[in-house]
Amino acid sequence: MNLASPEDAGDAPVAEQVREGDRALDGNTVSARRDDWNAIVDSIMPGPAQQVRIERRVILRISPARPAGPSRQNLTAEVPQQERPRTRLVERKAGNCIESARIGGVSDRGDRLLILMRDRSMMTARLEKGCSPRDFYRGFYVERSDDGKICVNRDRIMSRSGAKCQIDRFSQLVAEELD
Repeated sequence: MNLASPEDAGDAPVAEQVREGDRALDGNTVSARRDDWNAIVDSIMPGPAQQVRIERRVILRISPARPAGPSRQNLTAEVPQQERPRTRLVERKAGNCIESARIGGVSDRGDRLLILMRDRSMMTARLEKGCSPRDFYRGFYVERSDDGKICVNRDRIMSRSGAKCQIDRFSQLVAEELD
């Protein structure tokens, strides 16, 4: 085995074994290869930052109205029946928007959605042409707007099955006495 002496090496960097008494490291050999290290460090660094946009999106779920169960139907079974005036429900024109926080439930009734409000009033919603209220019998989703309202020809309601429709008109159901 032929070992060359350090004088034979010329200008090439020489690696020396650290002895027990030596505590300092010579950084010259590492810094002399700085370009090699930069390539490695640059490969793991993240690239330049691009514009980041954070959006907050709130989707409201309007659940179907709960049917009156047997316990609810029996609450008035023992109450004596009085002569009640005969009434019918009539649709009256309502505004173009309703507050989504006031909605308590939804059901389909023929060609309209029946919207039950938390204050026990009822509204109907006529959907745009080509949309069936039957698609929304299990409730619907709507993206919350800045004003917190669902408006005619502005907001789209989405059924759980994927149908998307706009509301053409709101009406309020009002009890009217029959003569």
